[in-house]
Amino acid sequence: MALRCNIVTPTESVLETEASYVEFPAWDGQKGVAPGAAPFLVRLGEGRLRIEKSGGVAETFLLDGGFAQMNGGTLTILADAVTASGALSASEAEKELAAAKTDALKRGTVDARDSAERRQRVAYARVALARSGRR
Repeated sequence: MALRCNIVTPTESVLETEASYVEFPAWDGQKGVAPGAAPFLVRLGEGRLRIEKSGGVAETFLLDGGFAQMNGGTLTILADAVTASGALSASEAEKELAAAKTDALKRGTVDARDSAERRQRVAYARVALARSGRR
C-alpha cells in the first residue's frame, strides 16, 4: 500500500509520486506520514523533506515553509520554496549560513529579527543536507 505525494510551489509542480513514507518539518517538529494516515492540515517549517518510495529508494529536499494536507490517501505539500538536495552546494550553503548569522546579530525591528532567524534555520538545514551526501 502506498500514498500519493504531490509537491507544489506557487510557480510549479515539483513532484508527483507514490510513497511508502514521507517525513517533513511541521511548524512544531518533525512529522511522519504513512499510508492510511488520518486527514490533517499543518503549517510547515524549514528543514529536510524525505520521501521514501518502494524498494528503499528515497528522495530528499530542502523545504522552506508552506502547508501540508493529507486527504483521501494523498499528501499534498504546498511549499513556499523547495530545493532538491542534489542541487545544494556545501560551500554556498556555508556562505549563506554565515550571512544569516551576521544578519541575526544586527539589532532591528521584531519582524527583521524574525526574518533573520528564519534565514538561519533554512541555512542550517541547507548546510546539513549539502554535507550529508543524500543526493
